Amino acid sequence: MTTVIKTENLRKEFGKYAAVKGLTLQVEQGEVFGFLGPNGAGKTTSIKMLLGLVTPTSGTGSLLGAPLGDRTALARIGFLPEHFRFQEWLTAHEFLQLHGELLGMDSRNLNLRRDELLEQVGLSDFRYKQLRTFSKGMLQRVGLAQALLNRPALVFLDEPTSGLDPVGRRLVRDIIHELRAQGTSVFLNSHLLSEIEVTCNRVKRSGSSPA
Repeated sequence: MTTVIKTENLRKEFGKYAAVKGLTLQVEQGEVFGFLGPNGAGKTTSIKMLLGLVTPTSGTGSLLGAPLGDRTALARIGFLPEHFRFQEWLTAHEFLQLHGELLGMDSRNLNLRRDELLEQVGLSDFRYKQLRTFSKGMLQRVGLAQALLNRPALVFLDEPTSGLDPVGRRLVRDIIHELRAQGTSVFLNSHLLSEIEVTCNRVKRSGSSPA
């Protein structure tokens, strides 16, 4: 199997506080890997280090065979942050259009992919509604759509079911299962054991060894 994430003793300190104390893990292609822990356990900081958004204090890591922060590797990654801030004046259609253009997608593929994803996340009927009119759950779903626009090899989802009702949580789980069937790797941050149990095939508690 191909290793898509590998870290060795990644550590992040903010002053005297160690947010992440030595993260060592390995994730293989096609895995849905659950990163479980309570709020404040360093899960989001770990993702930010993996994505090159935060520089580790020490340790090493790689994504898709490239060093952390490599732009070629990052172009093949999708990301839905926990605390997202989208352009609320845009419609769902315009929002995905913008992100597709930022990814360098050609217009034909972008048009097809945009419509396909809006259907997949249950927002086709709201494509021309401004994001300012969306509930938190709807914003979560359009955020998931943007994370999948470029058919990424690896997807990071930080608390993806936060704010969703039971139907929305089931939709997210179904999409994750589809990604796994397609060979896409998913790194799932969550504090909900029940979500990890029904979604992931391997799990690591923040600060522990993989199970």
